[in-house]
Amino acid sequence: MSNGPIVRRISFDIHGEFITQLAREWFYTGEKSHEKVIEILMDSMTGTDTPEAQIRRYAEDILIGRAALKGSTAAGTYHLETYEPGEEEQMPQSMNIWKEVERRKKAEKDLRRMIERWDVAMAHISESTQREIRKELGEETAEDRQQDSLDSFTKRMMDEENHTTEDYGWLEPDGTFHGVEWGAHQEWAQNYMSEKFPEEAMNGDIDLQTKCNVGLIGAGDWLVERGWVLLHNPSRGIAFPTKNPVKEYTKAQKEFLYDYYMERDCKKEANAIWQEDE
Repeated sequence: MSNGPIVRRISFDIHGEFITQLAREWFYTGEKSHEKVIEILMDSMTGTDTPEAQIRRYAEDILIGRAALKGSTAAGTYHLETYEPGEEEQMPQSMNIWKEVERRKKAEKDLRRMIERWDVAMAHISESTQREIRKELGEETAEDRQQDSLDSFTKRMMDEENHTTEDYGWLEPDGTFHGVEWGAHQEWAQNYMSEKFPEEAMNGDIDLQTKCNVGLIGAGDWLVERGWVLLHNPSRGIAFPTKNPVKEYTKAQKEFLYDYYMERDCKKEANAIWQEDE
């Protein structure tokens, strides 16, 4: 019985076909970057006096089917095969780089055509409609917002009709509207709270609360938190509703707001009230 050390031998066998397929999959699926895949392939072709630039070229050829690693290191058949034009390996469609180039060219052509059509269409529609389109696309500019404010102000100033309600004010959940002079909404909210809810009005924490995160503080934010809606516009234009973002309009509020905007010939804003919760 031998008392010598036990020697265990572990053999490694590298197959060129496996490396070739794996490198291509990594590259074409985007799992690894181009440079990383090239590095792996170059490391798989060391041990010769072939210049590094040529080995890199072979690695690139492997990715597009112009070359392939073949054979087994254990069998002593591991080698690189290169192919002449017309003899390249048949690549899957997902790895056909020429098809990808063709698809990209077609996509670029289609995009250019779409841009041309877009430019023609934009040249034939009003500036206000263009602003609406940019707003819907999330591409509204500072100039767009300034012009919208000016248009809203002008529309309100030119409105000579008598309306059933004031332009600005507070709207209760039950549909009761309290007209308020422009810019006095915060003061009105504080007075209302002091009269109707004197204990809460004495709470110093409420004076600074901004729970709804809608640009109001104190009593104004407190009312919105409880479902009130503020109709106001800092630019003195057509009022827009400010409400608690986690609460839906009540039916009474929707009915009031719809009539409010229809009276002022603001059909889009009126319809938006009923569409908001859909």
